[in-house]
Formats: sequence, C-alpha cells, structure tokens
Amino acid sequence: MNRNSSLYRTLRWMYQPIKASKKLYQEITYIPRRQAILARHQGDRSFVGLQIGCGSFHLPEWINTDMQGTPDIDFPIDITRKLPLPDNFLDAMYGSEVIEHIELTQARLFLAEALRILKPGGVIRLTTPDLSNVCRVFLGLKEKVNVEEFREVWLDGEFSKEIWINSQFRAWGHQHLWTYESFADELSKAGFCHIQRCEPLQTKSNKPQLENIDYRWQGKTLPFEFACALIVEASKPG
Repeated sequence: MNRNSSLYRTLRWMYQPIKASKKLYQEITYIPRRQAILARHQGDRSFVGLQIGCGSFHLPEWINTDMQGTPDIDFPIDITRKLPLPDNFLDAMYGSEVIEHIELTQARLFLAEALRILKPGGVIRLTTPDLSNVCRVFLGLKEKVNVEEFREVWLDGEFSKEIWINSQFRAWGHQHLWTYESFADELSKAGFCHIQRCEPLQTKSNKPQLENIDYRWQGKTLPFEFACALIVEASKPG
C-alpha cells in the first residue's frame, strides 16, 4: 500500500487507539512483576543496579529494562517519562547508546529522574556517540583513524564518508548527539557531581560492577572501533 495515499493515512489514524490500548494493556501486565522485583531489592544492602535500553544484552544480577515489547526484560521503562522506581533506590545505573535516541528536553527529564532514584553516592554511567569526534573523523582530524575504516563494519548498503556522518545524526533513531562538554553541563545542572570521562571497559567510580560492562567494545582492539565513543560517569552527591 502506498504510504502517501489517503487510505493508508486513514487506516493509520484508525489504528492509533488500538495501538495505545495494546500498549496500556502490556504496561498493566508488567506491574505485578515490576512490583515484585522492586520489593525484593527494597532495603537491600547489596548492590542494586539498573540497566536501561538493554536490548538482548543482560547484565547478571542487574535489573535489565528496555522499551515495551523488548523480549526477556525484567520490565519496560520509557526514559522519556517518570521512571517507575522509588527515590534513593539504586547504587548504579547504566545505559549504552541510549540517550542519543531522545531529544534534549527529554534527556533533561531523564537525568533529573536518574538523580532521584539513585542512592546518595550512586553512579550513572552512560555511553553515546561523541559529536566532537564524529566531526573529527569526518574531517580527517582524528589521529590514527580514517573514516574509510568504518566501511569494514558498515551494514547499511552504500557507503561514503558523507553517508557515514549523516547516519550518525539521522539514522537508527538518533535525536541528539552530545559533546563531552554539553553532557557534563547537563549532568551538573541536574545535580550530579564527580563528572568524569571514562575509557571503554574501565570505571573511575567506586563501583566495581561498572568495570568491563561495555559490551559494545569487548574484544575490540582497533582505534577506529573506539573513535566515536563518549563514556561518562557521574555521581549523586552524598
């Protein structure tokens, strides 16, 4: 069916209430499971970690979440809305290549919510494409890295450096790319402290559970594979 046809648009409009009802039903069915998981960890003196946007990669002993419809998650979380966890609940939060998929205003809400649900001294670790290094790679200014190297891992058909850089901004649902400076500024405004840039698979925090969890870079050794990585950790005061 032609997506530009009036029939397609009408059918799409008619489907929206069904889609919304289906989503609400799925959310309701997860409530008892979420409540049981949170109750199990409430007051737990051992480590409590939350992974957002986990996809198929689950961290053992963590609460693994993603959007509604993702298989085999503990429960769904939409990070553009109020997070369904109590205050001062988590020791750590981790999200790999997630925050670039939401708009800046939504990211600000998410960071405020993340601060709320972390315990005092809790740590958030987020990875995302580095806007500055994306531009450096495109312009040939990134040491030991050539944009043509990305051809080796390109899965989206035709490749050129222009297609590559446009994909960083527009493909895969990307909404907003970050520099370290802009990311650190928003974390600080949200109330975080001890904001630090980290290397892949290494933590600068006092949470050993954040070491070696960056699955996207496990087993990788070539400079171009790390060229556009921005990994930031920040702590809740206390």
